[in-house]
Amino acid sequence: MRLPSLSIDLRVGERIDLSGCASVELVRKSGQLARLRVTAPPEVKIERVGADPSESVPSMDTLQSG
Repeated sequence: MRLPSLSIDLRVGERIDLSGCASVELVRKSGQLARLRVTAPPEVKIERVGADPSESVPSMDTLQSG
């Protein structure tokens, strides 16, 4: 099943708010790489998909409890 999606072009410093509880900001862009800042409540699991699973990003819970 395919979920609806939206493609948006952002400039550095712009962000997308997700349901008022999370946001994604474009921090830096260089060539084909972009640095994003994800802000979300501690219970939201954030994973990097498409990379080596051992390189996944920890959830906010893990970061705050460690």
